[in-house]
Amino acid sequence: MNTHHSLTKVNLLIVLFLSASFQQVSAQREVLYEQYLQSPMTINPGFTGVRETFNMTAMFRRKWFNIQNSPSSQTFTADGTVANGKFGIGFMALNDQTSYFTTTGFSGSFAYHLGISDNWKLGLGAQGGINVLPVVDFNSPRNNTVLGSFGLGAWLRSDRLYFGLSKPELLSQNFGNQAITSVYRRPLYIMAGGSYDLNDDLMLLPHILLVQEKDHELRVDFGARFWFDEKVGIGASYRAGGGYQSFSQKVNYVQVSAEVQAGRNIRLGYFYSSRQAEQIYASYSGPKGIHELMLKFVPSPNGFQRY
Repeated sequence: MNTHHSLTKVNLLIVLFLSASFQQVSAQREVLYEQYLQSPMTINPGFTGVRETFNMTAMFRRKWFNIQNSPSSQTFTADGTVANGKFGIGFMALNDQTSYFTTTGFSGSFAYHLGISDNWKLGLGAQGGINVLPVVDFNSPRNNTVLGSFGLGAWLRSDRLYFGLSKPELLSQNFGNQAITSVYRRPLYIMAGGSYDLNDDLMLLPHILLVQEKDHELRVDFGARFWFDEKVGIGASYRAGGGYQSFSQKVNYVQVSAEVQAGRNIRLGYFYSSRQAEQIYASYSGPKGIHELMLKFVPSPNGFQRY
């Protein structure tokens, strides 16, 4: 009887551990979403091709740089235009190991750009792909499941202002008949920003983002980046709200950035967030902050890239 009681306790602990792990896994696509300042296409396919030249951005994310084999993630985005800038085509990839399990995803995006006045253009875009997520199903021998992804977005811009509206995920899906279930997050993003030349050597790029999602608090991001002589950029953002309405824990956090334009084709960046994106959607114990490194490559730049 005591042996059976002990085994029951052990099984319960395993289920609780996997439940906590799965809550974090279900938010792993946030890793890609949170990099919207470096690549707005991650949350809005309407941005695909806005820069009117081919771009590649690689991001490396890690909790600790001084500890070997510590949790990390890698993301890659690329986009460009065809048909004289009328159509944009993009690609995104994610490999994340900052939770207990590995999550991977691939998606492509397409946008149609049309001029609506002498100063304004509108990009209408769609993106679709797959996400490979871990499965916690004691009745299935599979360790992963593949789920589809589809989203829409619009990006309105002039030379100095932009406005974005998007839902990067429209599909509602679950993870089969496993004991622990979840659905795709389907947030609505509303974004605005611009760029202003304060003088000949100083540029200001403010932004604000509203994120609305069912059963979550309204999230508000706001911040700005400064570029000095189009060579060195520094910035900060404050991100408030977004957690489950039933949770009392605070989810506010800060991100700071530093970027260097290392030649015409290459931009390097470092970003530090005081909390991980996953902590917005599930309780988490351990190191709070996360470090990110960026490499941006533009084979044929058409001028300084503000976004």
